[in-house]
Amino acid sequence: MAIPVFVHWFRRDLRLADNPALAAAVQAARAADGRLLLLYIHDDETPGEWRWGGAHRWWLNRSLKSLADSIGAKDNQLVLKSGNAKAVLEQLADTLPIRGVFWNRCYEPFAIERDKAIKSQFKDRDITVESFNGSLLNEPWTIETKSGGPYKVFTPYWRAVLEKGDISKPI
Repeated sequence: MAIPVFVHWFRRDLRLADNPALAAAVQAARAADGRLLLLYIHDDETPGEWRWGGAHRWWLNRSLKSLADSIGAKDNQLVLKSGNAKAVLEQLADTLPIRGVFWNRCYEPFAIERDKAIKSQFKDRDITVESFNGSLLNEPWTIETKSGGPYKVFTPYWRAVLEKGDISKPI
């Protein structure tokens, strides 16, 4: 029987600490005596208006190097892939005994649609798929105005957060 593989898909959250999706992937791999695959996909099919510019690519190159070094220090490796994220993940699932895929959410419209398609594709294959809030104080749909839309001014938003009681006041 093949050793099950659990994938953590790094996206914009190139960090090991305070990473809820990575923590869940590690926990799932340990519970199943599985292997952890740490993956970054450079999705070169990002729509033009969302494509990263030169400064961001410079940052990305150095950040991936730093992440790979940190992962290497923990006796693992960062797998780098390029291409359509859905196709890359599907190809991995065709060649490895993947049992779970974990990532932190992105909120751009194209990313939401892509992630929904990926979740659907893996659920059809009985592969666990979980996404997490790894970058926001609260999910966009959890704090809304009285009329049901998002806040556009910080002070009323912050009051609503404090009223909800999900966070303590800053020091």
